[in-house]
Amino acid sequence: MKKILAVLVVFIVFMGCSSLKITTDFDPEFNFLEQKSFSIVHKFTQGEDTLLNDRLISALINELKNKAYVEVSKEEADLIFVFNTNAESKTDIDTSYSMVGYGGYHYGGHMIPTTRSYSYTKGTLIIDALNPKDKKIVWRGIATDILKSYDNPQERIEYIKMVVKEAMKEFPSLVPAQ
Repeated sequence: MKKILAVLVVFIVFMGCSSLKITTDFDPEFNFLEQKSFSIVHKFTQGEDTLLNDRLISALINELKNKAYVEVSKEEADLIFVFNTNAESKTDIDTSYSMVGYGGYHYGGHMIPTTRSYSYTKGTLIIDALNPKDKKIVWRGIATDILKSYDNPQERIEYIKMVVKEAMKEFPSLVPAQ
């Protein structure tokens, strides 16, 4: 029974994040394995969601530490991480056609269009790793998802952790592969 419940929970979690899309890009000339330390730099602007930013910073620190990077000051860091978020309202319009009426022995009747609109919010998280020597981006992860509503802060925190983990999945790890 516990196995069935565990499989069901995993299935629900993956179904819940099925709209999450991750893309990554990096500089193939940059040697990531020589980098050992990082710092996260984020300049808060007026009106920003500081709860979201603090949760993103915490999740990013956790993922980098799991990959064996060491957090240091900005001046000492081998890599500087910055991030940006964006949420935009979107509307999709879908029109379907239905045949109504009867035309005897041949097709007939009338086509009736039915138009529906779907409104949603698309969220984007961009995480950049910069070379502090020249301030150029050496790695970028972009996560986009249709944002969902969560009932409590813990659900929001878990969602942010999951998104950051997925976005950072392709970032090089210093932990030897097993």
